[in-house]
Amino acid sequence: MRGSQKIFRVFGIDVKLHYSWWFVFILLAYALATGFFPHYYEGLSSTAYWVMGITASLLLFVSVLLHELTHSLVAKLWKIEVESITLFFFGGVASLPSEDMKPWTEFWMALSGPLFSMALGMVFYFIYLLNGNVYVTAITFYLFQLNIILAVFNMLPGYPLDGGRVFRALLQMYFKDIRKATWVATKGGKFIGGALAILGLIAIFSGLWNGLWFVFLGGFLYFIAGLSYEQVIVKEVLMKVPLTKMVKGSYSHFAPNVGFDKVIKKFQANGEENFIVKKDGKFLGIVDLRRIGKLDKKTWSKVMVRSVMIPAGKIKVLNEKDNSYSALRKLVEQNLQMLPFLKRGKFVGVVYQKSLNHHIVMKLKYGL
Repeated sequence: MRGSQKIFRVFGIDVKLHYSWWFVFILLAYALATGFFPHYYEGLSSTAYWVMGITASLLLFVSVLLHELTHSLVAKLWKIEVESITLFFFGGVASLPSEDMKPWTEFWMALSGPLFSMALGMVFYFIYLLNGNVYVTAITFYLFQLNIILAVFNMLPGYPLDGGRVFRALLQMYFKDIRKATWVATKGGKFIGGALAILGLIAIFSGLWNGLWFVFLGGFLYFIAGLSYEQVIVKEVLMKVPLTKMVKGSYSHFAPNVGFDKVIKKFQANGEENFIVKKDGKFLGIVDLRRIGKLDKKTWSKVMVRSVMIPAGKIKVLNEKDNSYSALRKLVEQNLQMLPFLKRGKFVGVVYQKSLNHHIVMKLKYGL
């Protein structure tokens, strides 16, 4: 996911943090330190409230991470590979290289997260009841409520919430049609998102600024629900297209010791922004003009392509295991316009994102 930074790796899964998480973290810590904790636990110092607010926000982050890890570990039990978990604005999402799974598998994967959050909420509840420290009591009081809310909210039957995924799995078992099941489930997601946004606006007009959370959350859920259905349609189209048919033998390329001025001339001639770098038939990297900082025009001929390219080791290339849909995913995730296709480790040609997009448009708009 764009705008994400890897922070660590656990159980073979990369854990990433989206930049939007910081916005929520700061806002939540502020709300807890200046509103929630002073309201329920009077008489403490401002420093104490801020320590409690930051600690509770971090532990909520851990709770969400454990929720997503539960999904991922259940997926691994079903032999489904999980590449990464990205924590962002309102929760997290696991990246699955292959999303092909049986309805029953998706049912248990989706259900496992809310069940874990419910159990974790009860653990915090018992700590809240049994300990005598005011700081621990205050923090666990907040965390047991939030984990229970997280579990209940996630079980609402609107895709892509966990409850929506459970709902879609049941619908798929009934209809035997993933597209129809997703269409119904995403309608539920849009309805819930729209309802939350309206409730938030009503709260704001009533003087309750906490309603802003509902507006953000509702709008986000509505948008993602629509995007999820489009993704299923795109997948349905591209899964029927052999990737080998999308491989082009004609592409722009340079040797690693060519001057950057030659790249600029090629760009001026055809408007392409991505170029393959290879030597003796071996793929070495990609030049992406969008990622290269400003260079003095006088130095263009002296700057070699090898010094500005993205090296092959940092690129997820395409091979015989990929299909047209996974190719599009790799292109979008890496924000590249082309990727090399390697057969048995040997460079064969390239796959352009515009070719895949063209095929989608021609199929969906014109039925061709």
